Amino acid sequence: MKSSKKILIIAPFAFGYTAHIQKALQQFQTVDVQILYLDQPAFSYKNTLHKAQNFFSKLIFGKNLKKTFVTDRIKASLIQLGQQDEIFIIRPDMLSDDLLQFIKSSTQKFIAYYYDSTRRFPRKVDIIPLFDTIYSYDRLDVSTYDLSFLTNYIFEESNHAEYDYQFFNISTNDYRFPLLENLAKYLKEHTWSYHIQVYNGSEMPANHVEIITTQKSIQEVSNLIQKAKIIVEIQRTEQIGLSFRIFEALGHRKKLITTNKDIVNYDFYNPQNILVVDEHAIEIPADFVTSEYVEIDAAILSKYKIENWVKPIFELQ
Repeated sequence: MKSSKKILIIAPFAFGYTAHIQKALQQFQTVDVQILYLDQPAFSYKNTLHKAQNFFSKLIFGKNLKKTFVTDRIKASLIQLGQQDEIFIIRPDMLSDDLLQFIKSSTQKFIAYYYDSTRRFPRKVDIIPLFDTIYSYDRLDVSTYDLSFLTNYIFEESNHAEYDYQFFNISTNDYRFPLLENLAKYLKEHTWSYHIQVYNGSEMPANHVEIITTQKSIQEVSNLIQKAKIIVEIQRTEQIGLSFRIFEALGHRKKLITTNKDIVNYDFYNPQNILVVDEHAIEIPADFVTSEYVEIDAAILSKYKIENWVKPIFELQ
């Protein structure tokens, strides 16, 4: 009997988005898959003295106990799990070169996935030579550094035609906040219903959007998406890859408004489903809001689903 291919995923928890890769791989009988999270279990100080110890350790020796904790945990886990056939890592730029070399020594094939651009995290450029294959969702990075192109994925599907509000967006508080405030004002002026939430660690003033102080889980966001007719996505200016919000819209059969101009180059693009807007001069035609969602060809949609997304990466049938 053929032995299983041993695959290890190392990734941020990322609200649970990365857990779907492991779930998809578990459906293949020829795969033995484990996952290590970069940020879970999280580091915590034992007491005030431990916190002070870390302060002086960074000040005097340049050594951060938080980073040491992650390094030691990953090394111990790798030793326990043993040699792997393939290790697939997301956000390797969060780790030191020494730790990445240690991880590489634990596998026959070392693969990375960049779901953020090198413009956002420049260290990703420096570590390219460490990997056998690097996938990136950013076309510019793919062409600049000769990487392999790979989008994000659809991990959940539904088909709810009814909706509680017309527009939905959830974001963290960053430079996009005033853009979302302007968008909400625009929607209000057109008497369109919306549910726009901005996460901040504490209360802050807002005129048109709702400020939330607790982060939503991936399932909570999914429930909110299903109640909307149109999903709004404000793309980060330093990258052109398609965010998970776009694939959530695809999976839940929702119309989409996005500032990502590159989306028109994808095979699922349909102007009745997807509207590209200028974030500084938003204009939304009324007929886009009132018209219905057009189903995408099943063959096109299928290749973005997580169960098919993993096949070429890990050479599975």
